Amino acid sequence: MNFKWSWEKATGAASLWCIAVGVLMMALWLAEPAGLAAAHPGLFGMKFNAALAFVVLGAGLLLAARGRMRLAALMMVPIFIYGAIALSQHVFGVDTGIDTLLNTPFVDIGTSRPGRIAPNTALCFMLMSIAIGRRALHQKNDIVQVALGFITFIVAAAALVGYAISLDFAHDWIRFTRMSFQTASCFVALSIAVVFVGTEKTGYNRLTIAAVLGLLTYLILLAMTYYELARYESAFGISFSSSGNNARGTLSSLVLISGALYGALVMHLYFSSRRARAMAADLAENRARLAAIIENAVDGIITIDERGIILSTNPACTRIFGYEATEMIGRNVKMLMPEPYHSAHDGYIANYQRTGEAKIIGLGREVEAKGRRKDDLIIPLDLSVSKLDLDGTTIYSGIVRDISERRASEQALIDANAELEEFAYRTSHDLRSPIASSLGLLGISRDMLAEGDIPALGQMLQRMEVNFRRLDHLIQNILTVTRTRLMEEDERPIALRPLVAEAIDALSHLDDFKRIRIENHVPAELTIVSKPSKFQVIVGNMLSNAVKYHDPKEAEPTIDVRAFRYGGRLRLSVEDNGLGVPPASRHLLFKMFKRLHPNRSFGSGLGLYILRKSAEALGGAALYEARDKGSRFMIELPDGE
Repeated sequence: MNFKWSWEKATGAASLWCIAVGVLMMALWLAEPAGLAAAHPGLFGMKFNAALAFVVLGAGLLLAARGRMRLAALMMVPIFIYGAIALSQHVFGVDTGIDTLLNTPFVDIGTSRPGRIAPNTALCFMLMSIAIGRRALHQKNDIVQVALGFITFIVAAAALVGYAISLDFAHDWIRFTRMSFQTASCFVALSIAVVFVGTEKTGYNRLTIAAVLGLLTYLILLAMTYYELARYESAFGISFSSSGNNARGTLSSLVLISGALYGALVMHLYFSSRRARAMAADLAENRARLAAIIENAVDGIITIDERGIILSTNPACTRIFGYEATEMIGRNVKMLMPEPYHSAHDGYIANYQRTGEAKIIGLGREVEAKGRRKDDLIIPLDLSVSKLDLDGTTIYSGIVRDISERRASEQALIDANAELEEFAYRTSHDLRSPIASSLGLLGISRDMLAEGDIPALGQMLQRMEVNFRRLDHLIQNILTVTRTRLMEEDERPIALRPLVAEAIDALSHLDDFKRIRIENHVPAELTIVSKPSKFQVIVGNMLSNAVKYHDPKEAEPTIDVRAFRYGGRLRLSVEDNGLGVPPASRHLLFKMFKRLHPNRSFGSGLGLYILRKSAEALGGAALYEARDKGSRFMIELPDGE
């Protein structure tokens, strides 16, 4: 049973006890059973007014616990007034008539006045009404409530013990007045609820308070015993002595010695409890700090037992493997492993336990492994496993790190290096080729100039011009590739239709441009937030590719440009009825230096490669669809409106 839960239930138990005792005693007073009163007069020690007051106290405490603050506080006012009037009757020797206001006792059990409560009972009513009233108003325990409950408990507990050891003064402060057994039990129950429920929030330890209560009750009972002995000596004119030893002196010594011992024990308990609380607070803080580190760790942390059953995981494991913690805890850790590790895992643990030969466990270093996600995706991992011996139990702690991004980056770097090597080789070759050809043509031109062959010289110069144009085109493409990779640029809104119109006008110098019908179907209101220079490169390459590779035999060559949004993305397409891409060459699309129609138009073979790289730099992709006649090139980009 949860300890905190039990203390909170003490409020309800105390309330119900007071209500039950109060209702029962009220019923007895109203029923007036003369025979029962004659046979057992002690049953009627609790007066009718006191019984009613306990019903109200119990109900008020219960309402305060339920959050009915104002009503509970108001209920305590008449209880305090009743206790104050009853106490004043003893102090000032007056009769206010309150004792028989609600009920006239049918039997006299030897009290000073019919229906009058004892002064200790009246005092406790006042103390309890204040304590419960404060509880109702503040909705928490405080030092005042603890002090009031403290006093009430000592008075009531002393009365109960007095009944047990026949010490009349413990419950009879004044002759012919008595705190009844039922009354004392109700006050003890109420004071326990007031003192101990919620006490920890006030900064006081329950065990320390309980020890102090016991000590004070014990000392008060010893003092009452001492007083009772002195009263007997005075009343009967005798002295309790034997062989010259005075009994009162012996009792006094006993009180002092036992009180000192008990006090020392309480002090020891107090300081021990403070040390224990400090240690518990430090432990809780360290555990909270460790838990925070584990909970917020980037790497997954898994603990398993000797059978491979998962004992705990941290949130990073959920991110890495896709399983919630409840789906992993209690299952074998091999659920997170693909084959062949899945089938062999139990054997790994058994082999390590049998031989102590470490392959992964206890090596103290990371090894590469593979994990299986909830969606069955296999992911690369860095894994390190440590063995922990705790109180005779062995557990294994594993730290896993998803290295998918690292592997992807490594592969991207390898691919980039391979591309760079190919780019450097092909670029140097393609740069050198027109230069070498032009140098040869220059030598021939020099000879023609010396011989005066002017017409042939013009042809040589024209061929040299073609070579230099090819060289300039290649250099421009190289610059575009470099700019696409390295240029930093801020995003801003781009109106697509005007940008497409500008790109079409920029191609007007190309051969056969005027015979091609180019339709701009992009909606006028369509915009995208992107990097303008890279987007211009994309549109320009898509359109120039369609113009260069139109079908010269087509009676009406057409190019249609469209753009639209779907599924959170933007698609821009350029569709033509040109030469298309031969099926055997489609796997070469978007590769460097791949010219799919080398006899149709000269070029570097970098256009589609630049298109793909520019789209990827914007977070998108380049796509191709073959048509019955011609091609459709598309780019898809994130839709940043």
